[in-house]
Amino acid sequence: MCDLFAMSSPRSMGAQMALPVFGVRARKNVDGWGIGYFHRGQARVEKSSQRIYRPGQLHDSFQRLSRVVASPLIISHIRHQTSGKIDECHSHPFVLSFRGTNWLFAHNGTSKPMESYRTTGEQIEDAVSDSARTFEFIRDSLLLYLEKDEYTLFEALARSLVRMLERFPGTYNIFLANPNALFAFSNHRQFMFFKGSKKLEGELLITTIQEGLSDEGWVRMERPEDKRGLLLYISSGDIIIKDVI
Repeated sequence: MCDLFAMSSPRSMGAQMALPVFGVRARKNVDGWGIGYFHRGQARVEKSSQRIYRPGQLHDSFQRLSRVVASPLIISHIRHQTSGKIDECHSHPFVLSFRGTNWLFAHNGTSKPMESYRTTGEQIEDAVSDSARTFEFIRDSLLLYLEKDEYTLFEALARSLVRMLERFPGTYNIFLANPNALFAFSNHRQFMFFKGSKKLEGELLITTIQEGLSDEGWVRMERPEDKRGLLLYISSGDIIIKDVI
C-alpha cells in the first residue's frame, strides 16, 4: 500500500531530515515516488517510477530533493502499484489548476469503480488509474458546490467526499493542497501527526507510516468506525478543523 508524507509550516521550510526517514520507512513500496511543493504560489513536482530504496541507499534524486526543497507545504508519495502502469505519469503528486490556483493531490487506497469516471474538464494526461480519476472527480464536484456560493471550501470538500464514497466506494487516504491549505482525508488506515520534533523538523509532520517517523509521541488519527471518514483542514502548521463525515 502506498504511503504519504506532508509537512505544513507558517514559512518556507525544508524537510531534510524527515523526508529521508519517510523514504526508508516506506521502502517496501517500490513502484515510484514523488515530491510536490509550492514556489511563489506555483505547484512544483518532481517524481520518478524508479525504486525509492536499494539495500543501504535511498534514490539519489530523492535524497537531493530532500536537501534542497523548501516550501510552507511539502507533500511526498511513495507508490505501490494497484492500478495503472509503473511509469512517471502514475507517480504522485498530481497537479491540476482550478479556481485561479494550482492544486496538488496524492492518494493511497483502491477504488475499482472510480476507474470508470470520465471528467468533462481538464484531464490528468496519460495517468490511467483510480487515483487520477479521484482527483478529477473531487475537482469537478468542488466546482459544482462552490458555484452555488452556499458553502465554504471545507464544506464543499466534505460534501464532495460524501458524494464520492456513495458513487465510488473504496479505500481512500488523500492529501489535497493549494498554496494556503492542506486537506487530509482518510477512511482507512491512519494519519500519524507530530509537531515540535527534536529529532526531525519541528513543524507539523503528517504520514501514513504506522509507527511515525521518529520514536517521539506521534498522535494517531483515524475515522471512527461508525463514520465514513475523517477530514482535516491544515494551514501554517496547525490543524484548523477536524471533522468526521
